[in-house]
Amino acid sequence: MHTLWLNLRELWDVLIAALILGAGVPMVFAFAVRWWAHAETVDAQGQVKRNYVAYSGAVLCMILIIAVVVSGILFTAKAFIAHQFGIHLFGQK
Repeated sequence: MHTLWLNLRELWDVLIAALILGAGVPMVFAFAVRWWAHAETVDAQGQVKRNYVAYSGAVLCMILIIAVVVSGILFTAKAFIAHQFGIHLFGQK
């Protein structure tokens, strides 16, 4: 019975990680694209109006996406980096 509860707990952890990384990251990217589209608009006179709140939101989302992608690459290559360079990332021994 203990094994069943342990497996269910581990399955819950995997489910949460899959929801965050599998759906959350593309959702943040979608917000970035939408805010980027609203960062500059053209009015009836042909003048460009800039929305700095939308622009800064888009840039922050893009920075978050880049950080997640770089972290994922480093996490995947942590054993190689530890072996080749002696840099231990994410608790790699």
